[in-house]
Amino acid sequence: MTRYFFLASSLLLGMTGCDLHSPALQQDRLTSLGSAQIHATATRVNGEITRRSVTIDGVSLSILEAGTGDPIIFVHGVVTTSNIFAKYLDAYSPDFRGIAVDLRGYGDSQKPDSGFTIAQFSKDLIALADKLEIERPIWVGVSMGGMIVQQLALDYPDRVRALVLVSTTDGAMVLDKDLPTIGNPRDFHTVSKNIIVESFPPNTPATLYQPLLDRIPSWNGTVLREALTSMAQANVHGRINAIAAPTLVVVGAKDDVATPAIAQGIQTQIAGAQLVEFNTGHFMMAEDPERFRNVLGDFLQSLKK
Repeated sequence: MTRYFFLASSLLLGMTGCDLHSPALQQDRLTSLGSAQIHATATRVNGEITRRSVTIDGVSLSILEAGTGDPIIFVHGVVTTSNIFAKYLDAYSPDFRGIAVDLRGYGDSQKPDSGFTIAQFSKDLIALADKLEIERPIWVGVSMGGMIVQQLALDYPDRVRALVLVSTTDGAMVLDKDLPTIGNPRDFHTVSKNIIVESFPPNTPATLYQPLLDRIPSWNGTVLREALTSMAQANVHGRINAIAAPTLVVVGAKDDVATPAIAQGIQTQIAGAQLVEFNTGHFMMAEDPERFRNVLGDFLQSLKK
Protein backbone atom coordinates (compact mmCIF):
# COMPACT_ATOMS: atom_id res chain seq x y z
CA MET A 1 0.00 0.00 0.00
CA THR A 2 1.36 3.42 -0.93
CA ARG A 3 0.93 6.10 1.69
CA TYR A 4 0.14 9.71 0.90
CA PHE A 5 0.49 12.95 2.81
CA PHE A 6 -1.08 16.20 1.74
CA LEU A 7 -2.97 19.17 3.10
CA ALA A 8 -6.64 18.99 2.27
CA SER A 9 -9.76 20.76 3.36
CA SER A 10 -12.20 18.01 2.52
CA LEU A 11 -12.55 14.38 1.57
CA LEU A 12 -15.62 12.75 0.07
CA LEU A 13 -17.30 10.51 2.60
CA GLY A 14 -18.88 7.22 1.68
CA MET A 15 -19.13 5.80 5.14
CA THR A 16 -20.26 2.27 4.52
CA GLY A 17 -18.98 -0.80 6.29
CA CYS A 18 -19.53 -3.47 8.85
CA ASP A 19 -18.58 -3.35 12.52
CA LEU A 20 -17.22 -5.97 14.87
CA HIS A 21 -18.92 -6.55 18.18
CA SER A 22 -16.97 -4.82 20.95
CA PRO A 23 -15.44 -7.10 23.59
CA ALA A 24 -16.56 -6.70 27.19
CA LEU A 25 -14.32 -4.53 29.32
CA GLN A 26 -12.01 -6.64 31.42
CA GLN A 27 -10.91 -5.14 34.71
CA ASP A 28 -8.52 -7.92 35.73
CA ARG A 29 -6.48 -9.35 32.92
CA LEU A 30 -3.01 -9.65 31.44
CA THR A 31 -2.60 -6.85 28.92
CA SER A 32 0.15 -6.82 26.34
CA LEU A 33 2.28 -3.73 27.00
CA GLY A 34 5.05 -3.88 24.44
CA SER A 35 7.74 -6.24 25.66
CA ALA A 36 6.32 -6.46 29.19
CA GLN A 37 3.25 -8.13 30.61
CA ILE A 38 1.58 -6.03 33.31
CA HIS A 39 -1.30 -7.26 35.43
CA ALA A 40 -4.19 -4.82 35.01
CA THR A 41 -6.48 -4.14 37.94
CA ALA A 42 -9.12 -1.57 38.81
CA THR A 43 -6.96 0.40 41.26
CA ARG A 44 -3.34 1.40 41.73
CA VAL A 45 -1.44 -1.27 43.67
CA ASN A 46 1.89 -0.58 45.38
CA GLY A 47 2.78 2.14 42.88
CA GLU A 48 2.68 -0.23 39.91
CA ILE A 49 1.02 0.42 36.57
CA THR A 50 -2.67 -0.33 36.79
CA ARG A 51 -5.72 -0.11 34.55
CA ARG A 52 -9.22 1.08 35.40
CA SER A 53 -12.33 2.34 33.64
CA VAL A 54 -13.67 5.89 33.84
CA THR A 55 -17.10 6.75 32.45
CA ILE A 56 -17.50 10.11 30.74
CA ASP A 57 -20.67 11.25 29.00
CA GLY A 58 -21.97 7.70 28.94
CA VAL A 59 -18.83 6.21 27.40
CA SER A 60 -16.43 4.07 29.41
CA LEU A 61 -12.76 4.88 28.80
CA SER A 62 -9.95 2.61 29.95
CA ILE A 63 -6.86 4.27 31.41
CA LEU A 64 -3.44 3.16 32.59
CA GLU A 65 -1.93 4.99 35.58
CA ALA A 66 1.35 5.03 37.47
CA GLY A 67 3.57 7.30 39.50
CA THR A 68 2.98 10.41 41.57
CA GLY A 69 3.27 14.12 40.94
CA ASP A 70 1.94 16.50 38.33
CA PRO A 71 -0.29 14.80 35.74
CA ILE A 72 0.73 13.89 32.20
CA ILE A 73 -1.98 12.52 29.91
CA PHE A 74 -0.69 10.42 27.00
CA VAL A 75 -2.81 10.14 23.83
CA HIS A 76 -2.17 7.39 21.27
CA GLY A 77 -2.51 7.30 17.50
CA VAL A 78 -4.87 5.77 14.96
CA VAL A 79 -3.34 2.26 15.00
CA THR A 80 -2.08 2.09 18.58
CA THR A 81 -3.50 2.09 22.10
CA SER A 82 -2.51 3.27 25.58
CA ASN A 83 -0.15 0.28 25.85
CA ILE A 84 2.58 2.08 23.89
CA PHE A 85 3.10 4.43 26.85
CA ALA A 86 3.49 1.82 29.61
CA LYS A 87 7.22 2.25 30.13
CA TYR A 88 6.90 6.03 30.48
CA LEU A 89 4.04 6.29 32.97
CA ASP A 90 6.13 6.06 36.14
CA ALA A 91 9.45 7.02 34.57
CA TYR A 92 9.30 10.59 35.93
CA SER A 93 7.79 9.94 39.35
CA PRO A 94 7.69 11.43 41.99
CA ASP A 95 7.64 14.68 40.00
CA PHE A 96 5.15 13.51 37.38
CA ARG A 97 2.49 10.81 37.22
CA GLY A 98 1.45 9.25 33.95
CA ILE A 99 -2.05 8.57 32.68
CA ALA A 100 -2.56 6.90 29.29
CA VAL A 101 -6.04 6.62 27.82
CA ASP A 102 -7.57 4.24 25.33
CA LEU A 103 -9.61 6.59 23.16
CA ARG A 104 -13.23 5.64 22.56
CA GLY A 105 -13.32 2.65 20.25
CA TYR A 106 -9.79 1.52 21.08
CA GLY A 107 -8.23 -1.01 23.42
CA ASP A 108 -10.34 -1.72 26.47
CA SER A 109 -12.51 1.39 26.05
CA GLN A 110 -16.16 1.21 25.02
CA LYS A 111 -16.96 1.12 21.33
CA PRO A 112 -20.09 3.18 20.62
CA ASP A 113 -21.56 3.31 17.14
CA SER A 114 -19.74 6.49 16.13
CA GLY A 115 -17.82 9.51 17.36
CA PHE A 116 -14.32 8.50 16.31
CA THR A 117 -13.15 11.94 15.22
CA ILE A 118 -10.47 14.36 16.32
CA ALA A 119 -13.10 16.80 17.60
CA GLN A 120 -14.90 14.16 19.66
CA PHE A 121 -11.68 12.64 20.98
CA SER A 122 -10.67 16.12 22.15
CA LYS A 123 -13.98 16.60 23.97
CA ASP A 124 -13.62 13.17 25.55
CA LEU A 125 -10.17 14.04 26.87
CA ILE A 126 -11.41 17.20 28.54
CA ALA A 127 -14.30 15.25 30.06
CA LEU A 128 -11.78 12.66 31.30
CA ALA A 129 -9.60 15.36 32.85
CA ASP A 130 -12.69 16.78 34.54
CA LYS A 131 -13.61 13.35 35.91
CA LEU A 132 -10.08 12.87 37.22
CA GLU A 133 -10.14 16.41 38.69
CA ILE A 134 -7.14 17.48 36.61
CA GLU A 135 -7.23 21.14 35.64
CA ARG A 136 -4.10 21.63 33.51
CA PRO A 137 -2.25 18.45 32.55
CA ILE A 138 0.72 18.09 30.29
CA TRP A 139 -0.60 16.51 27.09
CA VAL A 140 1.57 14.09 25.10
CA GLY A 141 0.08 13.17 21.73
CA VAL A 142 1.55 10.73 19.22
CA SER A 143 0.58 10.87 15.52
CA MET A 144 -3.24 11.20 15.53
CA GLY A 145 -2.87 11.88 19.25
CA GLY A 146 -0.74 14.90 18.40
CA MET A 147 -3.44 16.14 16.05
CA ILE A 148 -6.00 15.69 18.82
CA VAL A 149 -4.06 17.62 21.44
CA GLN A 150 -3.37 20.47 19.00
CA GLN A 151 -7.13 20.79 18.52
CA LEU A 152 -7.62 20.53 22.27
CA ALA A 153 -5.09 23.28 22.91
CA LEU A 154 -6.94 25.57 20.50
CA ASP A 155 -10.39 24.80 21.91
CA TYR A 156 -9.42 24.65 25.59
CA PRO A 157 -6.27 26.77 26.03
CA ASP A 158 -6.78 27.11 29.77
CA ARG A 159 -6.63 23.32 30.17
CA VAL A 160 -3.08 22.91 28.87
CA ARG A 161 0.06 23.21 30.95
CA ALA A 162 2.33 22.00 28.13
CA LEU A 163 2.22 20.05 24.87
CA VAL A 164 4.42 17.29 23.49
CA LEU A 165 3.69 16.69 19.79
CA VAL A 166 5.22 13.45 18.55
CA SER A 167 5.32 12.30 14.90
CA THR A 168 2.38 14.46 14.00
CA THR A 169 1.12 17.07 11.55
CA ASP A 170 -0.78 20.34 11.60
CA GLY A 171 -2.56 19.47 8.36
CA ALA A 172 -4.24 16.46 6.83
CA MET A 173 -2.59 13.09 7.38
CA VAL A 174 -3.74 10.61 4.77
CA LEU A 175 -2.72 7.03 5.49
CA ASP A 176 -5.11 5.23 3.14
CA LYS A 177 -6.49 6.28 -0.26
CA ASP A 178 -9.76 4.32 -0.21
CA LEU A 179 -11.27 5.16 3.18
CA PRO A 180 -14.95 4.37 2.47
CA THR A 181 -14.14 0.71 1.83
CA ILE A 182 -12.46 0.06 5.19
CA GLY A 183 -14.55 -2.50 7.05
CA ASN A 184 -16.50 -3.51 3.94
CA PRO A 185 -15.18 -4.95 1.76
CA ARG A 186 -11.63 -4.27 2.99
CA ASP A 187 -10.64 -5.89 6.26
CA PHE A 188 -9.59 -3.35 8.88
CA HIS A 189 -6.99 -5.79 10.23
CA THR A 190 -5.13 -5.69 6.91
CA VAL A 191 -5.39 -1.92 6.58
CA SER A 192 -4.14 -1.44 10.15
CA LYS A 193 -1.24 -3.85 9.62
CA ASN A 194 -0.16 -2.05 6.45
CA ILE A 195 -0.17 1.33 8.20
CA ILE A 196 1.89 0.00 11.10
CA VAL A 197 4.46 -1.87 9.04
CA GLU A 198 4.95 1.01 6.59
CA SER A 199 5.52 3.40 9.50
CA PHE A 200 8.86 1.72 10.18
CA PRO A 201 11.96 1.98 7.97
CA PRO A 202 12.47 -0.85 5.45
CA ASN A 203 14.03 -4.03 6.85
CA THR A 204 12.93 -3.26 10.42
CA PRO A 205 12.80 -6.55 12.38
CA ALA A 206 9.20 -7.68 12.77
CA THR A 207 9.77 -8.22 16.48
CA LEU A 208 9.93 -4.45 16.91
CA TYR A 209 6.40 -3.79 15.70
CA GLN A 210 4.73 -7.11 16.58
CA PRO A 211 3.36 -5.70 19.89
CA LEU A 212 1.54 -3.06 17.81
CA LEU A 213 0.11 -5.68 15.47
CA ASP A 214 -1.11 -7.66 18.46
CA ARG A 215 -3.41 -4.79 19.45
CA ILE A 216 -5.22 -4.48 16.10
CA PRO A 217 -8.19 -6.66 17.21
CA SER A 218 -8.91 -4.13 19.98
CA TRP A 219 -10.54 -1.71 17.50
CA ASN A 220 -12.82 -2.31 14.49
CA GLY A 221 -13.62 -1.20 10.96
CA THR A 222 -15.87 1.71 11.89
CA VAL A 223 -13.36 3.10 14.39
CA LEU A 224 -10.50 2.96 11.89
CA ARG A 225 -12.50 4.35 8.98
CA GLU A 226 -13.93 7.30 10.90
CA ALA A 227 -10.64 8.15 12.60
CA LEU A 228 -8.65 8.01 9.35
CA THR A 229 -11.29 10.14 7.62
CA SER A 230 -11.11 12.75 10.38
CA MET A 231 -7.32 12.81 10.07
CA ALA A 232 -7.61 13.26 6.30
CA GLN A 233 -9.82 16.32 6.82
CA ALA A 234 -7.86 17.93 9.66
CA ASN A 235 -6.08 21.24 9.21
CA VAL A 236 -4.98 23.60 11.99
CA HIS A 237 -2.10 25.04 9.97
CA GLY A 238 -1.94 28.79 10.50
CA ARG A 239 -4.05 28.56 13.66
CA ILE A 240 -1.64 26.92 16.08
CA ASN A 241 0.26 30.18 16.46
CA ALA A 242 -2.41 30.86 19.09
CA ILE A 243 -0.93 28.13 21.30
CA ALA A 244 0.97 29.76 24.15
CA ALA A 245 1.79 26.68 26.24
CA PRO A 246 5.36 25.36 26.34
CA THR A 247 5.66 22.89 23.47
CA LEU A 248 8.05 20.13 22.46
CA VAL A 249 7.92 18.81 18.88
CA VAL A 250 9.48 15.39 18.23
CA VAL A 251 10.05 13.93 14.75
CA GLY A 252 11.75 10.99 13.07
CA ALA A 253 14.22 11.88 10.32
CA LYS A 254 13.01 8.87 8.28
CA ASP A 255 9.31 9.58 8.75
CA ASP A 256 7.73 10.09 5.32
CA VAL A 257 4.30 11.04 6.71
CA ALA A 258 4.92 13.41 9.61
CA THR A 259 8.12 14.67 8.04
CA PRO A 260 10.88 16.81 9.56
CA ALA A 261 9.76 19.70 7.33
CA ILE A 262 6.26 19.50 8.79
CA ALA A 263 7.67 19.35 12.32
CA GLN A 264 9.78 22.43 11.63
CA GLY A 265 6.67 24.20 10.37
CA ILE A 266 4.86 23.39 13.61
CA GLN A 267 7.81 24.63 15.65
CA THR A 268 7.90 27.87 13.69
CA GLN A 269 4.24 28.58 14.36
CA ILE A 270 4.29 27.98 18.13
CA ALA A 271 6.34 30.61 19.95
CA GLY A 272 9.20 29.12 21.93
CA ALA A 273 8.56 25.55 20.77
CA GLN A 274 11.48 23.13 20.93
CA LEU A 275 12.22 20.59 18.20
CA VAL A 276 14.07 17.29 18.63
CA GLU A 277 14.81 14.97 15.70
CA PHE A 278 15.43 11.23 15.98
CA ASN A 279 17.18 9.03 13.44
CA THR A 280 14.05 6.87 13.16
CA GLY A 281 10.79 6.46 11.32
CA HIS A 282 7.32 7.32 12.64
CA PHE A 283 7.58 5.25 15.83
CA MET A 284 10.72 6.51 17.56
CA MET A 285 9.17 5.34 20.85
CA ALA A 286 9.67 1.78 19.59
CA GLU A 287 12.91 2.32 17.68
CA ASP A 288 14.76 4.45 20.25
CA PRO A 289 12.78 4.25 23.52
CA GLU A 290 15.60 5.24 25.87
CA ARG A 291 16.41 8.44 24.04
CA PHE A 292 12.71 9.27 23.86
CA ARG A 293 12.48 8.75 27.61
CA ASN A 294 15.41 11.10 28.20
CA VAL A 295 14.18 13.78 25.78
CA LEU A 296 10.73 13.80 27.33
CA GLY A 297 12.25 13.82 30.81
CA ASP A 298 14.42 16.84 30.03
CA PHE A 299 11.40 18.74 28.72
CA LEU A 300 9.33 17.85 31.78
CA GLN A 301 12.07 19.04 34.12
CA SER A 302 12.29 22.33 32.22
CA LEU A 303 8.67 22.96 33.19
CA LYS A 304 9.57 22.93 36.87
CA LYS A 305 12.18 25.69 36.61
